[in-house]
Amino acid sequence: MSPRPVSPLEDDRSAKRSKIKTSPPPPLPTVMIPEKVAEIVPDGDTILVLSVRSDAAATSIGLRVSSHALSLASSVFKGEFAKLEASRSQSQEETDIPDLVLTLPCDDMPAMLLLCNILQLQNDKLPARILPSLLLRLGALAGKYECVMAAGRATSQWFDSLYSAEEPGNIWDIVEAAYLWDEAIFFARFTSIWVRRQSLTSKSMAPATTLETQKLAWVLAERLSVVQVLIRKEIDKLVETCALTFSEDATHYIDYAPGLSPTASETKSGRPPTPCIVDSEGAKEYLGALRNARIWPSTCWTKSKEGQAIDTKVGELMEKIKLFKEPPYDDTNRCDGCAYVKIQFTEEPEHVQQAYGKRLWGLCLDCYKAGGINPGECRYQHSK
Repeated sequence: MSPRPVSPLEDDRSAKRSKIKTSPPPPLPTVMIPEKVAEIVPDGDTILVLSVRSDAAATSIGLRVSSHALSLASSVFKGEFAKLEASRSQSQEETDIPDLVLTLPCDDMPAMLLLCNILQLQNDKLPARILPSLLLRLGALAGKYECVMAAGRATSQWFDSLYSAEEPGNIWDIVEAAYLWDEAIFFARFTSIWVRRQSLTSKSMAPATTLETQKLAWVLAERLSVVQVLIRKEIDKLVETCALTFSEDATHYIDYAPGLSPTASETKSGRPPTPCIVDSEGAKEYLGALRNARIWPSTCWTKSKEGQAIDTKVGELMEKIKLFKEPPYDDTNRCDGCAYVKIQFTEEPEHVQQAYGKRLWGLCLDCYKAGGINPGECRYQHSK
């Protein structure tokens, strides 16, 4: 019996099946392990390859890490390692590279080195102090790999060392870093430091490095404006105590209550009543003390005693108010109508000084994230 002729359609299908069966899997991408490999974990199964740029040329450096440890800390790393494993298992090519190799050409080498040491509990390899710029870049990298919570445990000592330093460096970098690391305590502290370092008489806004912190820069600038107005109001309270003694309502006479203006015929001696000036004389001493301390008037903030232009900072005036003391003056001749004045001279500065010690001059991170006032309990204790 002669064989059945094969139709053109069947022949085409057979050819397609043959192509599908014989097509090889996609080859593995060519991977070069750098000559320099830092052993983060000596028995690690993965090498992260990063580029280091210098004036001469760009070189590559590897970091030996544990894919298991990084996967536990970061869902992003976990996904990247899963892709590498899947690509390797589908390929039939022979490879003499036993490790997984993940190339990260765009990542910050110093920040990634720190991040890997933190996530793999290499505490002995962590520096005691780092610069604000590196702390900020490290926070951005931790956010990219979604491991802020896992890596944040190591940052407290660095924030604390910056807070204790006489000159910590760029305060705005630290503010941004505290925001990225969700460090509520140091966020409140360093936003307060930023406010205290700004001018009393002009507006300022920090140069935000990301879109995420652009809003933060605006809100902090608004907080500065509120503080500038608040300080002026509190100095007005100090001056008001003095100004009151010069008003018509405060004019009074010895042996007569305020508001009474007896004529000569109404006095016991038949002579015009004697005005009491104990309160107004004390007010002059008080105003002079405010002037000598360069607290009042506001012209003291922009001109020195020698008449030179100066730019007084918020914190400088706060320190002057904190150290201000009531000037000594004799009020033994006071009458009942002005006995209250010395008490006000003493109490009003104390009230202002106590408020300065308790007030949050910067921002609360929990309130900021809530878009105003956090209805719950904030991690940084402050009045709302």
